[in-house]
Amino acid sequence: MRLDRTLPEVLHHLILDQALATVDYSKAERDRFCHQLYQEKPYQTWLQQQGVTPEQFEIWLDRELRIRKFQRLRWSKTVNSYFLQRKYQLDQVICSLIYLREQDIAQELYFRIVEGEQSFTEVANLYSEAAQAPTDGIVGPIELGQLPERLARMFYGGRPGQLWPPTRIGEWMIIARLEAILPVRLDETMRQNLFNELLENWIAIQIKQRFP
Repeated sequence: MRLDRTLPEVLHHLILDQALATVDYSKAERDRFCHQLYQEKPYQTWLQQQGVTPEQFEIWLDRELRIRKFQRLRWSKTVNSYFLQRKYQLDQVICSLIYLREQDIAQELYFRIVEGEQSFTEVANLYSEAAQAPTDGIVGPIELGQLPERLARMFYGGRPGQLWPPTRIGEWMIIARLEAILPVRLDETMRQNLFNELLENWIAIQIKQRFP
């Protein structure tokens, strides 16, 4: 055990190790997992890119197999409903944002865009004030869950091309336009990401219950 681990890390590893000790897998399951891995990258490439020895790779492989089997045994029947709960945050959008400090200026620039006096891109490049303001105002693709909650709510019910008047978000007045909606799909990559989330949530609950 690393001596520099924090207490939460130690508890995380303790609970996960205890859970994995209850899981075993067959040779057929190992072969299927290896086949999937080597479709992504050949064996030697895995070793070279990760900078590990064959022995270290075997240790990782054993642990990863146990983790994935534990996840599926525990949450395979509920991952679909969890996906539907999370979909609102996981869907991606491409949007355009203009950051302004003064409400009056923001209103004036918004009407210029609406009336066609200036394009959104032109206004974004000339007037957007935030240091993090993106080039041409375009942001994304980005998950709705990574946006400020108010913007996420606007975009979730919006349609591509829709323009919103200046909206107060923190210190900024933001003129926003939705460019595209990219709904997420429950493919194998997403399914595994959700399994990982569910595992982390479960471990956090276990730590609170066992070590209040």
